[in-house]
Amino acid sequence: MSKHKKIKVLLIEPSEIISLGMKEIIDRSSEFEVVSTLTSPELYNNIQTKPDVVVVNPVVVNYNERFDVRSYFCANNENISIVALTNNGYEESVMRLYDGCINIYDNAKRVIQKLQSAVEEAQNNPKNDVNELSVRERDILIAVAKGKANKEIADEFNISIYTVISHRRNISRKLGINSVPGLTVYAIMNKLVDISDFN
Repeated sequence: MSKHKKIKVLLIEPSEIISLGMKEIIDRSSEFEVVSTLTSPELYNNIQTKPDVVVVNPVVVNYNERFDVRSYFCANNENISIVALTNNGYEESVMRLYDGCINIYDNAKRVIQKLQSAVEEAQNNPKNDVNELSVRERDILIAVAKGKANKEIADEFNISIYTVISHRRNISRKLGINSVPGLTVYAIMNKLVDISDFN
């Protein structure tokens, strides 16, 4: 066994077959070790050893919190790499929240390469605050979700249309969502607007 400290991996996957297979692949590497396996992220606070990397099937993440997947694991601003474990594609806005993505059909070598890339990504580009919107950006997002045009938003907040456009561009970049319907869904799911506002 190597003398260097292994990177600790938490695996969250409801399928026992997939979980056991992934654990075997990861534990065979000289760089990583699985310190715990869970079937749900809600069990995260019960684990003894905090991980450096979380490999999680996005299916088990509560849909209402999917846009804030880091809230499960990075409550104290830890810089934990979070990797999606999937067997199919997800929306780009969901996948942007992860530092990497492992497909269950990847071979062992590819799994380890993707884990290495995710750790490097998290170190070079911490995402703890990337999805945090400023108060003004939240206000603009709410207005967009309610169907207001740029001119209406500019008048409401006493700012120029160019400033509104700049805020919208920043919101889209931070959230990884480029359409008004997508931003509206995000606002509803994160309780910035109520569904009853649309009746």
